[in-house]
Amino acid sequence: MNLASCFYLMKVAEHGSLSNAAVVLGVTQSALSRAIREMEAELGIPIFHRDGRGVTLTEDGKVVLEAAQSVTATMTDLRSTLEATKGVAAKEITVGLMPSTAKLLTVPLMARLRQDFPGTQMQIVEGATGHLVEWLNDGRLDLAVTNNSTAIKRFNPEPVVTHHLHLAAARGGPKLPSQITFSDLPSYPLVIQSKNHSTRREIDHIAAEQGVRLNVAVEADSLTAISQLVAAGLAFGLIPHFAVDTRTMQSAVVVEPSIERTICLVTPLAGARGQGLSQVIRSFRTEIRSVYKRFADLPHDEMAS
Repeated sequence: MNLASCFYLMKVAEHGSLSNAAVVLGVTQSALSRAIREMEAELGIPIFHRDGRGVTLTEDGKVVLEAAQSVTATMTDLRSTLEATKGVAAKEITVGLMPSTAKLLTVPLMARLRQDFPGTQMQIVEGATGHLVEWLNDGRLDLAVTNNSTAIKRFNPEPVVTHHLHLAAARGGPKLPSQITFSDLPSYPLVIQSKNHSTRREIDHIAAEQGVRLNVAVEADSLTAISQLVAAGLAFGLIPHFAVDTRTMQSAVVVEPSIERTICLVTPLAGARGQGLSQVIRSFRTEIRSVYKRFADLPHDEMAS
């Protein structure tokens, strides 16, 4: 087995399908199938069960997968060490951000890049967690900053900060108290994300547990649209407090229970896509944690250790 074989194995196990994994990897299905068969022949064990629905790992295959993940992680660390020794910086980096994090991080990341790596270009793409996961899978991102969810567990996400959602209202409207209990939310016509969004699913889950029927007036997956409707006094939003524009909005933290979201740093399973990227990612990691630390100093937010 070599590093490419390890990566092939990880992708097939992740997608449960040779055809889907081949598309993501950019190889033919026959070539991928041949690579898997060669691995099985070399190790003398079946790695996958095959049926009409796809493939699943055998018990031996699960052991092999763990070893492949360990080898890949070790090689990524080794590459990072060597890059640091050589002082090589990447020519470009692509960062995926949620709209709320883009508003907060775009300028600090660009400033950090110009300071530490003036020869590196940065591309920033925005998307919800589901889109960022898809782009990580497809190898289109070098780093993503997104909410923690089951969809990113396999990437070994690095928690940065846990924050609590606030009820946001127009600044010129009736003054909100410092806290709003979840059971009081039905009193407010809400603009929140659609049910395809992980934050909305978390809110609905809490509502069901509490026996609360929310007053959803508008669904919008765009933070810009939510903020505009809130600022215009047409609805109330449930958003992170760092996304509240205090020039046009006021907010109250939701409690009993609170709506917690954890921001994580996520990198592709295959590690850095190009030479020198590990250095840039480490620099960005430091900057991102520094930016969020300012908000962790406020009530109800906690920095991850």
